[in-house]
Amino acid sequence: MLPSPPMPGLIERLSRRSPLLTDSATGTWFQQRLGVERVGGECCDQYNVTAPDVVQELYRAKIAAGSDLVLTNTFNSTPLRLAEFHLDRAEADRFNEAGVRLLRDVVAQAEREVFVAGNVGPTGKIIGQSATYDEVMDSMLGQIRALLRAGIDVLCIETMLQALEGQVAVEAAREVFAEEGISVPLYTTFAFMNRPPESTAEFRTFFGDSVRQIMEGNEDLLAERRFAGARALGVDIVGANCTIGIEDAIAVAWEFTRYFREHELDGNVFMSAKPNSQVMATMTYEDPEFAAERFGGLVEAGAQLIGFCCGSTPDHIAAAARRRKELCGF
Repeated sequence: MLPSPPMPGLIERLSRRSPLLTDSATGTWFQQRLGVERVGGECCDQYNVTAPDVVQELYRAKIAAGSDLVLTNTFNSTPLRLAEFHLDRAEADRFNEAGVRLLRDVVAQAEREVFVAGNVGPTGKIIGQSATYDEVMDSMLGQIRALLRAGIDVLCIETMLQALEGQVAVEAAREVFAEEGISVPLYTTFAFMNRPPESTAEFRTFFGDSVRQIMEGNEDLLAERRFAGARALGVDIVGANCTIGIEDAIAVAWEFTRYFREHELDGNVFMSAKPNSQVMATMTYEDPEFAAERFGGLVEAGAQLIGFCCGSTPDHIAAAARRRKELCGF
């Protein structure tokens, strides 16, 4: 039997009161909690079934820090990605179901509303090079169906390097929504690279797409097919996560905001920013106080759902929550 339909409210809350806080890095926390040597060789998603108490400890830490939306520990739980860890595709359903169930149990004990976001990461394959469109679609369908059946509030498709893979995930979600008779908001983020050498140049994703191309689409030469763009795909939340630090994330957020204003998308599409705390280009660490000092910049740039990616901890969320209280009163 399917669970009751997930609670409504994320888009309504973003409409009437933002920014909301999403969460901090998962892998970083496990490395600190369990040890780098152990986690470095394992898929963190398997802890949903082998160490459920530890996973719930992570979820509680994020909620206690102030997260309004928490991602399930399922970033790697597509069959294609699990194969890299020598895990059978049959494990995918177990990891996804357990990841949602464990978070649901923790959220039920929270004293405030917290949204459960089913986390879908990249498959690790490049469409047109190491996998076909249909192979990635099949892998995404399985994960998204398991997450939706377990009872998520929003589907978070994050860290998309190849924009076309994000499209596959959205199309898979639409197919599963139709099959199951349940739909949730779609939250899709892309990995942008560090600041361009020219100060006037646009930021680009790993595959070279600008914010405009993310929104409007672009030809994917490797796959020999077109990425339709976030507007045509009808996503509810779009933005950047991973790789870049806060200053660059602020600049990317301004690019999204300018695009939204030019096309009268404010209030129809919402924007997320989730920069790294361990900045890949410079290998510098942006600590919680550094994040708090610049949190206002993300808000001013129009980010409505804010969190932190690789290298961050729940302390980053707690610092951001304190700063939000000072700036926004909640």
